[in-house]
Amino acid sequence: MPNSNSLSHRPPSALTGSLLNSIQSGTLRYTYRDVVMQKNPFDVALYQKLLWQLKPRTIIEIGSNAGGSALWFSDLMTLFGIEGHVHSLDIRMPSMPSGRGFTFHAGDGRKVAQTFSPEWIASLPRPLLVIEDADHTCETTAAVQAYFAPLMHAGEYIVVEDAIVTAMGVEHLFDGGPRRAIEAFLSTNSAFEIDTSYCDYFGPNVTWNADGFLRRR
Repeated sequence: MPNSNSLSHRPPSALTGSLLNSIQSGTLRYTYRDVVMQKNPFDVALYQKLLWQLKPRTIIEIGSNAGGSALWFSDLMTLFGIEGHVHSLDIRMPSMPSGRGFTFHAGDGRKVAQTFSPEWIASLPRPLLVIEDADHTCETTAAVQAYFAPLMHAGEYIVVEDAIVTAMGVEHLFDGGPRRAIEAFLSTNSAFEIDTSYCDYFGPNVTWNADGFLRRR
C-alpha cells in the first residue's frame, strides 16, 4: 500500500493555474440527478474505485450541502451490491428529504459527538467510510479527524476533501485549510497513513482530496 506520513515532500497538486480554476468552475456547477453534488471528474472516478475496493456498509459524510453526494454514494452502493447506508450531517439540512439509502442529520462537524455518539458508531455495520466535506477549515477538519480516529477499524478510511484550497492559493481564507489539519494529525497519529494510490492515481495530488485519503493501518 503506497503511503507517506510526511507532507513536506508532497506537492499540493500537480494541477495549477488556469486548468485548476477551470476544473473548479465545472466542479461547483456539477449536479447528480439534478441535485447539486460539486464533485470533479477525478474524485468521481476515485470514489467509485474506493467504494468497490472497500465495500463500506456505512458512510458518514460530514457536510451535506444540497444532498447530491449522499444520493450518489447511496446509488453507488446499490449499483455495487453493497447493503449499506449513508448518514450525512450538516448544520443546515438539505431541502431534499432523506431517502431509502441515506439519512440527513442536523449537527455541527466540530461537535460530531452531539449527533453521532461513540456507542452509536460502534453499532454501525462495517466497514466504515468517513468523509469530511464541511467548511474546509483547519479547525473543522481537525475536529472530525480527532473524533473518528480512535473509532476506526484497520483498513477503513477517513477521506478529507478540499485540501485543494492550498494549490488554489486560498488556504489563508480557511485558517490553513484541510492540509494544515492533515499534517498536524499525521504528525501525532501513526495509526493512519496517506494512501497515495488514490491521491496520485492521476498524478501527484490530482484530486480535490489532496493527501486526504487517510487509511487506518
